[in-house]
Amino acid sequence: MEKLYGTSELPFSSATRTDSLLFVSGQGGFDPITGEVPVNDLERQTVYTMQNIQNILSESGLTFEDVVKVNIFLSDRKHYKAFNQIYSRLCPRPYPARTLVYCELNFDLLVEIDVIAQLKYR
Repeated sequence: MEKLYGTSELPFSSATRTDSLLFVSGQGGFDPITGEVPVNDLERQTVYTMQNIQNILSESGLTFEDVVKVNIFLSDRKHYKAFNQIYSRLCPRPYPARTLVYCELNFDLLVEIDVIAQLKYR
């Protein structure tokens, strides 16, 4: 197992690779340029979250089409319908397997997502 993309302050890697899979740690809706969270803006947070995941996938030559499993964490059940509308625009079909959990999130996040992607054989 290879650890990738280490974080500077927190005790985890942004992604870890095995022979066939890339495990991307939970990503939140931080603006990739400013690092700020758009408070109370589910759409922007979801877009930023997916962009942040895509940036990590790209480091291994992958896209969302290579994702086989998604775990989604929402801060409130009231976001379920709106989130699904946003997610369905951003995630390519056929959709990967998915789990959605409601929980308290850090940093004013409304959504956090982690993924597992299938590595391409070269």
